[in-house]
This record gives sequence, C-alpha cells and structure tokens, in this order.
Amino acid sequence: MPTKRSQKVAGLLKAEISNIIQTRIKDPLIGFVTITDITLSDDLRTASVYFSVLGEAAQKEKSLRGLERAATFIQNELGSRIRLRYLPVLHFYLDESWSYGEKIEGILRDLHLDEPTTPS
Repeated sequence: MPTKRSQKVAGLLKAEISNIIQTRIKDPLIGFVTITDITLSDDLRTASVYFSVLGEAAQKEKSLRGLERAATFIQNELGSRIRLRYLPVLHFYLDESWSYGEKIEGILRDLHLDEPTTPS
C-alpha cells in the first residue's frame, strides 16, 4: 500500500514529467505521450513511469525508445524543479490498460448481442 508521502511525490513527478515531455523534449520519436501512472519504490529511489501513446504498435515502440533515451535528461530537469533527498531513477513502461479495457468491453458487448432476449 503506497504511503501518503509516496502518493504526493508520485503526483508531483507525474505533473512535472508530463510538462517536461510537452515543453522541453523535441525528439521526433516521441509521439503524443500521456503519462498515466507513476509507481514509486518504498524508498522513493525508483519510479516506474507508465505512459500511453496514440497510434499503432510501431509508434508506441518508437515512443518507448525515445523516452528511454531521454530518461537522463528528464531526471536532470526534475532535479532542477523538485527538491528531494534522492531523485528517483526513471523506468518507462507502455501502459496497455486502455487497449485491454477496450478488448474486454468488446467481448462483453459481443456476449450481450448473442443473448436471446426474453420479454418482460
């Protein structure tokens, strides 16, 4: 269970990383990226940054490579914006929960269409 402090730090990191990606990074590999979640380790030294990207699988992979390449730059920018005892090391992961949710919703919709309707 995340502590209140780790939740606050994660929220702050999410806002700042989003701002850095939108305003400071000019990498053409990085598409329209949205930071969806940040999970911090218990000691706040490692951050798992989950993001989603509009586009096909190739664009998602390019964005992941671009973000991994820019991780050091993002950490340096965070260091100048946020004062923490230890700045967390960033690890980027593609968040597939959106597409997984759409897949489940499609299956449920198909099941609902296959049900015979009974008069009430």
